[in-house]
Amino acid sequence: MKTQLKQLALFTCITASAVLGSHNAFAGYGPMQGEGGKGCVEQQKHGGRRGMFMKMAKELGLSDRQKSEARAIFEAGRARNAPLFASLRHERQELQALVRSGSADEAAIRAQSARVAALQADFAVQRAAQSRQFIALLTPEQAARFKAMRDVRHGDRGPSPRHDR
Repeated sequence: MKTQLKQLALFTCITASAVLGSHNAFAGYGPMQGEGGKGCVEQQKHGGRRGMFMKMAKELGLSDRQKSEARAIFEAGRARNAPLFASLRHERQELQALVRSGSADEAAIRAQSARVAALQADFAVQRAAQSRQFIALLTPEQAARFKAMRDVRHGDRGPSPRHDR
């Protein structure tokens, strides 16, 4: 009887571990957050884009004129990057579909990866240009504070969890 009870307890533990731990098999980045998504954690923490902007403006001590110019820069960048972001999302989904299909050859995957990389490069260039525009409207002290804030924010991230597999 004791042996059967031990086996039943062991079976229950293994089953519970498999069921409760199986969500890790599906962990990862998931779909990119678009218009219908909830956005990034930073946006949620600070009340959306406006909350993040107001927090940054307060920390930098932006004047009303600087705030309005910065808003214009960010809104124009968002509008300019929307089609690029949509294309990037679509091409990433196509790449994922190719990889998951199991029937795609190496050349097709490499070609799709190159399309994704080209769009990522375009997006990085756009972000860098927007950042230059924003930094140009800051005083030297504000620019130094902004760069320090950015370094702290990006320094905390560490490597992506998908890169250590």
